[in-house]
Amino acid sequence: MLKDVIRAIDYSDCAEAALLLFVFAFGLMLMATLRLSRNATEKFASIPLSDKVEDPRDE
Repeated sequence: MLKDVIRAIDYSDCAEAALLLFVFAFGLMLMATLRLSRNATEKFASIPLSDKVEDPRDE
């Protein structure tokens, strides 16, 4: 009986839902990245070169 239930499940809907969730999350990250100021992006870019620990979002 359990095998019949598992065979009847259509997984294509799950794949489409996963794709929609990915596109939504990617869009949110893209918007957040594009909203950063030039000063914040320069601070984020200099993190690997600096020994000083600081939060790049502090202006």
